Amino acid sequence: MASGSTAFFQAVQYNSLPQFMFKQTPDATYDESFADKKGPLQKLRECYMNELRTVAKKDRKLGEFVAVLETQNRPSRETSPQPIVKRIRLEVSDEDDTTDSEEVDTTDSEDSENDEVMHDITERELVLVKIEFRSFIHKVWLRRIGLSRGKGDTSYDSSLHDLELTIHNAQENIKRCKSIVKEIYNEDELQQRIHENTDSLEEALNKVLEKKEISGFEMTDEDILLFQRPTVLLCASLGLKLDFLDRLDTFPDDHFYHRSLCDWIDIFLQNNSKSVSLEKKTLLTLDLLDSIGFDPLSTAVDTIMARSSKGNIQCHIEPSEWARIFIQDEFNYNPLLSSRVDKFPFQSDLTNSWFQLPNTNYEESESSLDPCHVNIVNFVTTESNALKDIRSKLDGFLPQRDWATVLYHGTDHHSAVDILFRGIDLRTGRQNRDFSCGSGFYLTKNLDEAVNWASTTTAKPAILVFQVNHEENLNNAKRLDLNNEVEKWYEIVTSFRSGRRTAKTWKSVSAYDLIEGPQATLRYDEASPELLWKPKPSSYQMCLISDDFAETFEKTLHSIIFLEVS
Repeated sequence: MASGSTAFFQAVQYNSLPQFMFKQTPDATYDESFADKKGPLQKLRECYMNELRTVAKKDRKLGEFVAVLETQNRPSRETSPQPIVKRIRLEVSDEDDTTDSEEVDTTDSEDSENDEVMHDITERELVLVKIEFRSFIHKVWLRRIGLSRGKGDTSYDSSLHDLELTIHNAQENIKRCKSIVKEIYNEDELQQRIHENTDSLEEALNKVLEKKEISGFEMTDEDILLFQRPTVLLCASLGLKLDFLDRLDTFPDDHFYHRSLCDWIDIFLQNNSKSVSLEKKTLLTLDLLDSIGFDPLSTAVDTIMARSSKGNIQCHIEPSEWARIFIQDEFNYNPLLSSRVDKFPFQSDLTNSWFQLPNTNYEESESSLDPCHVNIVNFVTTESNALKDIRSKLDGFLPQRDWATVLYHGTDHHSAVDILFRGIDLRTGRQNRDFSCGSGFYLTKNLDEAVNWASTTTAKPAILVFQVNHEENLNNAKRLDLNNEVEKWYEIVTSFRSGRRTAKTWKSVSAYDLIEGPQATLRYDEASPELLWKPKPSSYQMCLISDDFAETFEKTLHSIIFLEVS
């Protein structure tokens, strides 16, 4: 049998469609992500082909490629991508005992489901596909031009230099357009903004084609192969270097299918980061992002740098982790990668007014919390006014009481919904945090901290507000207070942050329900040289580490603020 990655490419690239044109859920395993796709989505395929035809008029190799695509016959049911991937799933799954004949019998229903999916494609997605794919073509050209220049190729002259500069200018126009499309959900407003930017974008794209024709630049056979690699297109969409996922080609089947694409990218980013010097990893820079696998000219790099500069948590998150947080968020909220992108999870048309879910929704809950008693608001605000507006929204609605403490948790929309219906799951916590490593839930008394965390780590921030009874919820809890225990704080934080949790550390915290103490900030000690963690002055955080206590604590959820920040 072919390697897992080879079989995957054969299965999903019907007419060489880019993988990111198929919606997938971020939590699906690799085989689930692609086996459950319902075939090519015609609208997206037409958009993809139209862009190819436009550019192919000015590129001989691409013209040949388009001709091949257009003369290909649609595969029959027996050889279509869906059964191929189904067979792959059978060979790697011990639990699935479905027979091949049973798979074929379900094809009609799969086709009807495909029709339903096609109706869900929005104008936003079509526009994104167009500009993402044109951006990808530009990146392939820039890659080839760079290779020619690096080899001292005599064909690299002033006309190629002009083409290179023109492509960079077009990429900046594409960045602006992508930003508009991703941030605006109102269809009328979106159409207006797209119309306002269409002329400048089209002018920039046409200028590239003109300069290309003047320069005589042509792609090679190697470049054309990139158009048939779904992961290459995915990397371009995420702002990664085009060859970032090439190593998947060498993986055996059982290894390849074990994780999701998002997981593999996260692992590769971590591995790349390990090869970077400690001194270089102390600051988030373009050079660092370039070193771990990002295209320094991509929109992704701009977004990562912009998010890290907001608020006051820059030194609380390790520089390279900003990149991994961004990738995870893209798989959740990039409309080309996720099928769950809405403006708000509930009643999107109702904004800036409190509401509660009807009783019918309670049937979906798996937690001890009653979702129908939680107050919800879809809050539209601006970045500069977010804190002030949220405070104003909570004032009066959440009165201060002597018997209660108000605690906040900053997160994203999907995670907030999961907590609402499934409760607090400690095992979904991030790795290498101050008081935990993959098994902790963090809260703060400071609303500013929660808003800063949420708004800098996701495109869809949400704030959970807990009103905690001292007597019922906190006084009887087994609490480890590190606020005045500097040495013990340092021992625990260093152990968890380094990922080298010792038996001593585990023993010192395992008997408790929660840990309290200041946040950690990172600095590089040139004398050591080491990365050192220090307590942040006047900061406070609470980390729940007991499942039983978390189940009790989740009942204190008072309200959820789903944010849309412009």
